Amino acid sequence: MWRVPPIAALAAILAACAAPTPRREDIPTRASDFRPSQIRQPVVFARLQLDGRYSDEERKTMPQKLEGVLLDELNAHAVLAKEVRVSVGDATRDPGPAIARARGLGADHVIFVDVRVARGLLLFCQGTRRRFQATATQWGQAAEVLRASDGLVRLRIVPGSLPPVADLDPDCDNPRDSRRLTTTEAFAESVKQLMTRLLAS
Repeated sequence: MWRVPPIAALAAILAACAAPTPRREDIPTRASDFRPSQIRQPVVFARLQLDGRYSDEERKTMPQKLEGVLLDELNAHAVLAKEVRVSVGDATRDPGPAIARARGLGADHVIFVDVRVARGLLLFCQGTRRRFQATATQWGQAAEVLRASDGLVRLRIVPGSLPPVADLDPDCDNPRDSRRLTTTEAFAESVKQLMTRLLAS
């Protein structure tokens, strides 16, 4: 059921959504001599982080759906991945084994992909007279490209630098007519944004 939030609740939501000032190491990085066309046969290591409450079925199928849309989007850009792996969790990533794996497979780059899926109460149609709150799931994405030969960072897309994707497509004139995206559709839109930045920038 849609409802307009009171001012106090709205202020709390906006404060919670405020992004912290980026740290120096979080500033987007792009090597001056990097070109997307250099990525032809990468290995892709994707990490899926789930925040919120999800069913056992969702937790089981989300990694499979992410792997599928990654492969589809890579193929759409004529990039033939040597391997795509998806893990679930937020453990600190050690790039060493990934680089070694890439070299062993004859890959040219390692692409680390982070997709964070968060479920909760979100505010839609901000800046309009029909703003409303609804429980929705939101996808955020980040990535880093390393050259397999020496492990140097070629491109980094930090969290928050791409617009998040929600599974609710709001209708600001008639909120009750807002459309829900399927999990696969939301994953696909999220990955498309990311790969467009990585491979077509």
